Amino acid sequence: MQKIFPFIGFLLTLNIASAQNFKPSPPLDIPLVLSGTFAELRGNHFHGGIDIKTQGRSGLRINAVAEGYVSRVAVSPYGYGNALYLRHPEGYTTVYGHLNAFYPELEKWVENQLRDRSKNDGNLYPSPEQFKVTRGQLVAFSGNTGGSFGPHLHFEIRDTKTEEPLNPLEFGIEVKDTRKPDVRGLKWTAKDFGDMGTFEAGDTVAVNFALGIDLFTTDKQDLANNNNGVYSIEASIEGQPFFTANYKRINFSTSRFINAHINYDLYCSQGVRYTRLYELENNPLKVTDTYEVIAPTFRASKGWITVAQDSLIKADVVVKDYEGNTNTFSFYLQGDTPLPSDKNPTKLDWTKDNDLTLGPIDIHIPAGALYKTDEFNLFKKGEDRYVIGEGWVALQTYMTLKWTLDSTQVPGVGWFLWEANHKGKKSAITGERDGAVMTFKTRSTGTYELDQDLKKPEVSLLKTTTYARSNSAFREIRLRAADDKTGVERYSARIDGAFARIDFDYKKELLKVIVPKELAAGNHNLRVVVIDGVGNTTVKEYTITL
Repeated sequence: MQKIFPFIGFLLTLNIASAQNFKPSPPLDIPLVLSGTFAELRGNHFHGGIDIKTQGRSGLRINAVAEGYVSRVAVSPYGYGNALYLRHPEGYTTVYGHLNAFYPELEKWVENQLRDRSKNDGNLYPSPEQFKVTRGQLVAFSGNTGGSFGPHLHFEIRDTKTEEPLNPLEFGIEVKDTRKPDVRGLKWTAKDFGDMGTFEAGDTVAVNFALGIDLFTTDKQDLANNNNGVYSIEASIEGQPFFTANYKRINFSTSRFINAHINYDLYCSQGVRYTRLYELENNPLKVTDTYEVIAPTFRASKGWITVAQDSLIKADVVVKDYEGNTNTFSFYLQGDTPLPSDKNPTKLDWTKDNDLTLGPIDIHIPAGALYKTDEFNLFKKGEDRYVIGEGWVALQTYMTLKWTLDSTQVPGVGWFLWEANHKGKKSAITGERDGAVMTFKTRSTGTYELDQDLKKPEVSLLKTTTYARSNSAFREIRLRAADDKTGVERYSARIDGAFARIDFDYKKELLKVIVPKELAAGNHNLRVVVIDGVGNTTVKEYTITL
């Protein structure tokens, strides 16, 4: 058998060499139980760290895992929410996300900086000398801010030079784990993507065309039943590896290519993420490798397998978690008589710009937006709805929709686009208008229809006196702010004419106005402005009492 690939064995239980001089301590004082693992398969991205449970509570003490200094503070209603970045002399940066609050000295500085800049949120970069920290020092309190839907700590270790997240378990962060990964589903996919089938470990699959294998696998640690991600996958035929995946390091700039790493069609149809043990044309990810294997009875090229007629070959797959717990299974491929095919579907070439027209819509899909040369459904559905990709086609970069308003629509205002995915779930997309043409950009596909948002956001004061802020020396005034179509886009507040920062909790539709400490007791004027996605504006004034 001729091998035209270098054999690369996995060193799964060894720490990466660069981690040997950096030994962080745990960021929490409680046993570490994970709700998410590093590089876990998430929506449009690989998970950049580990998610540590906080016993269902906010306000737990977060400790610096090593000596260093505060290099960045991020405050946002979305993403990591309140996040802290500590830089360490060994060449690493640790990240703590979804925080409730920072430690008192830092919190005071953050509030003053944002208020001085008249900003509700943003990134702040103190000098290396401002906020030095020691190992075990209190630096923040755990929370549920940003895109978090339950209290936990998101924790990362990054290579400071490249900003690439690394697997924290490689650095000695200990999580009890004696459970092997689960193999929960196996599929095969024809290379022309015209057919697909299901099989189980131990089965023999008849092969009369090139095919790839799709694997649904998850892992659990000892103290929780969350279905988390695995650490490595290796697939071989007759003892010759043809595919490997190892989740030690990811790159934010390519993380969205997860849509090529998983079988996106299966995700849309079944809601689970199968890992492709083969490559699509447009996939630069470095977490996987495929190896060319040529033998008299089979060939594996970029993970696609062809079997000679009447030949029987054995395939083995090994799935491991970080602790080395292993699930190994086998199946067989039987070469069968090739079948004639009359399929000749219309497809879009991923290497080229694609310009399409559907009714009033001019569609531009740039080269590289697709992950493979793909079928692309395009049709009118009902009176005013248009199907573009039907939600089953993933996009790496934005496609542009130029929608020409008809004579009855041109006089109207507040136009936006509803985008419904393959399940019918709708989200609003706002755009720009130039005369009769609305321009929208989206990195999804689906079913589209125009709508108007003519209603101002609804704003109401919860009470005229202040609330305490959890883990904070500041107090806040709370208002409810909601918009039923395009959502709350912008907001601002002034107390007695001076800027006051707003902390927006979009999950609870709450605007939290941070009250400056220097304000005297008594009555004060509060003015709040809330603007939705198409510019409808609500202005409210209240008398508050401190």
